[in-house]
Amino acid sequence: MWPFMLMLRQLTAFTRIIRATLGPLWFAWSSFAILYTILMLLVVAAWLAFRHRFRFREFARWPSRAFLTGAMIATIVGIYHALVPLRIERVAVELQNLPAAAVGTRIVLLADLHVGLFTRPSRLDKIFSRVTALEPDAVVILGDLIDDDPHYLSKLLAGTRALAASTPLLAVLGNHEMYGDPQRVIRELDGSRITMIVNDGVALGSLWIAGTSDRAAEQMPEYAALTPDLTAALKGRPADKFPIVVSHQPRIFYEARDRNLPLTLSAHTHGGQCGIRPLGWSLAGVFLEYHMGLYRWGASQLYINTGTGYWLVPFRLGMTPEITLIELRRAPR
Repeated sequence: MWPFMLMLRQLTAFTRIIRATLGPLWFAWSSFAILYTILMLLVVAAWLAFRHRFRFREFARWPSRAFLTGAMIATIVGIYHALVPLRIERVAVELQNLPAAAVGTRIVLLADLHVGLFTRPSRLDKIFSRVTALEPDAVVILGDLIDDDPHYLSKLLAGTRALAASTPLLAVLGNHEMYGDPQRVIRELDGSRITMIVNDGVALGSLWIAGTSDRAAEQMPEYAALTPDLTAALKGRPADKFPIVVSHQPRIFYEARDRNLPLTLSAHTHGGQCGIRPLGWSLAGVFLEYHMGLYRWGASQLYINTGTGYWLVPFRLGMTPEITLIELRRAPR
């Protein structure tokens, strides 16, 4: 199925429907099959010590039933968490040398909306209405605006009508824009409600929002011109503008901290779409050093939004969709 899904990059009305319907079913079934197989392998290993007392069918019955019951409950809860709640994460970030004019600036972060065939217009309206109620000074969408296909940009733009017209709305490219047609995304959003920042910067009062492209371009020769370039994103910054780096993937933080840049805002991880927020644990943290929330490295800080939408399967167990309100404060000396 995976090669078949990759072949659907050349999307038509028919293949859009095929991809949107078969893709989630394939991914959900594959995930279930992998987890169930792992469980059975563990059960087999445990059964070997008791194989003279129990038949395998008897030994495995209750672990299997427990797993299947748990999977059914988790599926119901995970679908609900993905489609209904909206978590407002309020984060005060204290920064050294923050200009007085920037103190109290409110930046709302959205990320990983993955707008596609099954994205409900009412859901987008709810998201941007909630954002408007937060009275931000700016809104940044941290990549993966759409689920690969630029065809759905019109649906996203229609959803932004719920956002106050006076509020700047900025965005950077994500890996799923790269998997589709990033040049078309840039072209179609030019002059629209959404201002794309691609290896460039935008002045926001006394701040400089430096946006980089996405690292997926590094593996795609046809998009070599879109390789992330933090130097280019900072090049036009006036000396009196305080820099804030925005990029889809948190990997940009390694470069940002080497340059002692004060704040980086990223997304991409989705928090693994499964986690326990109060414990700071997410499935993505099993694989990634930086996966959710606020991090500090010397003079540099990183915040990772865990996603406002979902990828492929509407499932977010414990990791409910996030809208982040960043409020800038000056750190005490």
